[in-house]
Amino acid sequence: MQHHLFFPWFPGTLGMIFLIFCIIPYFLPTIIAFARKKDNAGGVFALNFFLGWTFIGWIASLIWALSSNTRPTVNVYNMGPVYPPPPGSSYPPESYSQDYQPANRQTNPTIRPKS
Repeated sequence: MQHHLFFPWFPGTLGMIFLIFCIIPYFLPTIIAFARKKDNAGGVFALNFFLGWTFIGWIASLIWALSSNTRPTVNVYNMGPVYPPPPGSSYPPESYSQDYQPANRQTNPTIRPKS
C-alpha cells in the first residue's frame, strides 16, 4: 500500500479524493492569485490561510484574487528647468509697493482703538 506524500493518514485513493475535494477548493483564491501573477498574492494567501475557514474570509480572498492588478497611473509633466530671475530685478517689483494700499480697518476684534 502506497501512502500519499501529503496525507499519510489517508493512504492511496482516499488521500487523493481528500486533496481534490477539500484542500484545492479551500485554497482556490490563492491558486487564482498566483495564476494571475498578482503583486499581492502573498497577502491573498495569508488571508485565505488564516481566515478562509470563516467563509467571509474565503469570499474576501476570492474577491481580492479576482480584482484588477492595476495601479493608478501618475503623470508627471516636467516643464523644463526653472531659471533664476535676471540680475538686477527685485522681488516684489517696485510697482507693487506703490500699488499696494493696506486696509485701514481693524482685523483683530479684541483690540479697540483708543477714542
